[in-house]
Parts: sequence; structure tokens; C-alpha cells
Amino acid sequence: MKRRNGKIIWTVYFDSTKPRDKGRRVPKSLSVEKPRVEELALAAEKAGYKDVAIDRNAKFPAYWYDSEGRIFVKTTEKKSIVIRKIAEKLVELRRSAKKK
Repeated sequence: MKRRNGKIIWTVYFDSTKPRDKGRRVPKSLSVEKPRVEELALAAEKAGYKDVAIDRNAKFPAYWYDSEGRIFVKTTEKKSIVIRKIAEKLVELRRSAKKK
């Protein structure tokens, strides 16, 4: 998927261990500790996005030494709305995984 056709969503946007000035884009209540790119893709699919692509080797510029990865979500919605929906589903996934 080409970049111009969707939104780039980094794992750091949802990482509760990162401060907002280093990339976190959701409140602590919607963040999780060290999210994996696979979890992000699953949360995006659960949020209703059908066309999701994973890039495991991508490095967020502020953390160039970590290869955390990113996903591409094909949508016309605003990026802030996409991030919020994915964050809510990510928290749900983590809670359901803890209960098991």
C-alpha cells in the first residue's frame, strides 16, 4: 500500500512508557505498555479497517535505534480519529488477554 493512500500509524503512539513529547498521541488511559505491531494490526482490523499493512522494520524517528514497526491503514478518516479507534480496541485486546 502506498503512503498517500492511507495513514501511517506507529506503535509509539500507543506506548504508555513514552511521553507525549516523544511520540505518544493518546492519553494514558488509552495507552498500553510496549504494544507490538501485530497487536496494532489486529486492533485496527477490530476497529473496522479492512486494508491494513504491516511494516515491521520501520523505525520511528525519535527512536531510530529501535525497530518497533508501523502499520498502514487505508482510510479517508482523520488520523486522530483512526488513532483513537485503534487505541480503544488495543486496550480491549489487552484486557481480554489478561483475563485468560
